[in-house]
Amino acid sequence: MRADIAFTKSALERIGARPNKALGQNFCIDGARLRACVEHMTLERNVIEIGPGFGALTELLLERGVSVTAVEKDESMVRFLNETLPHPDLAVICGDALKFRYERVPAPFSVVGNLPYYITTPLCAAVLKALPESFYAMVQKEAADRFFARPKDANYGPLSIVTALYYDAAVLEAFPEECFFPNPKVASVFVGMKKRPDTPDVSPKVLYTFATELLSMRRKTIKNNLKPYANADEVLSALNIAPEVRAETLPPETILRLYGMLLP
Repeated sequence: MRADIAFTKSALERIGARPNKALGQNFCIDGARLRACVEHMTLERNVIEIGPGFGALTELLLERGVSVTAVEKDESMVRFLNETLPHPDLAVICGDALKFRYERVPAPFSVVGNLPYYITTPLCAAVLKALPESFYAMVQKEAADRFFARPKDANYGPLSIVTALYYDAAVLEAFPEECFFPNPKVASVFVGMKKRPDTPDVSPKVLYTFATELLSMRRKTIKNNLKPYANADEVLSALNIAPEVRAETLPPETILRLYGMLLP
């Protein structure tokens, strides 16, 4: 098993490198917890893996019989995977996961990854805008709170809104600091999301953009944030929303209705 401290240190020695802090490289070394997460996944045949590293998660995904396209930014790890994990169902791409065009992946597909903590939010936004059938991600616990935040919470935002409207989400497993090498000094969790059968007709990319605009000035009233829309007063009245409330107090379902009536 690759999710192991001995394997990880051996792999680093083989490529002559140390974990790259700039790339957020913290390698999972708790194989039992990782395998438990993979066993709970509902995966499509086509899986995009973000940041495979030395393949700890990759090998477990391949055991599930899926086809994996792994996107890795570190060239030395791309070479390592190609040399040590040759598989007909594995394609390793050297590239930036933030720049990967998820929306161009033929549906249906799943996305899985151990996400770099420093780009978790924009990376999750890029993935969810493409509406995969399922999304499984290892993230910092603090970042995971953004998926589950509710109105008036400090972390409530576009990520919370899109997750609530399009996915059934849950924390699959907690990963303490000692589950990684090097120790990240933060707790992590593995979050699982499965697309709901009753997703809105609106594109999540479009709704994410609308929610971002709506919540961009959190201290302003919703009427102020909707100034660009000529029919804002009429729509707020129809939805029984007081013009002086703040957008951060509105639940995802109301924001969806608001969008639909402002832009029919």
